[in-house]
Amino acid sequence: MDGQENNAAIEVGHCSQCGRPPVWQVASALLCVDSFHKFEVARTLDFRIAAIGMNYAAAEMDRLAPFGGMSPRIQVPEIPRGATILNNIKVDNSVVGAINTGNVESIDFNISYLKKAGGDEVSAALVELTEAIASAKDIDDSQKRSLIDQVEFVSEQAVKGAEGRRPGMISAALSALDSTAKATASLSAIWNSIHPILRHFFGMS
Repeated sequence: MDGQENNAAIEVGHCSQCGRPPVWQVASALLCVDSFHKFEVARTLDFRIAAIGMNYAAAEMDRLAPFGGMSPRIQVPEIPRGATILNNIKVDNSVVGAINTGNVESIDFNISYLKKAGGDEVSAALVELTEAIASAKDIDDSQKRSLIDQVEFVSEQAVKGAEGRRPGMISAALSALDSTAKATASLSAIWNSIHPILRHFFGMS
């Protein structure tokens, strides 16, 4: 069985990650609901990064050879939803409906990884930026979701090794954030302090 995933009832054993009752098996590992959700999120994040990269490559080919129609694009999947658990980012309940909580969960997950890896400065910058966007009163919901999407991509690239990153796409994401943030009163000052941190982290300074 590819991936050895099994959703049949598991009557014995414990989750290999936390010891709670398991409900799923991946290869030889038994997983509880929460651990399986984290596994699915991690797998989806890998696919999202690959899909975004392939879509970017297709767009570049279309730009260089603007004839013959548009190259097909891969649909980028949403992050699997579970209970919203944020360990680093604080988002007021009043703005939850204005943002994609799945994207915020993904950013929060990546921030936890960065902290464990010693990236305290960049993780703090991503926390501050995400919270500022979520609470901003002078941008509409569509702009918030677009900005959060860019921050999510930046956080995904931050947890990858330098050899796995996509500098052109990172630069494009930072430019998109820069354009909107500088024109938004509530984000301008915060962005001016965060932007150099992100550029330095990615070796762009």
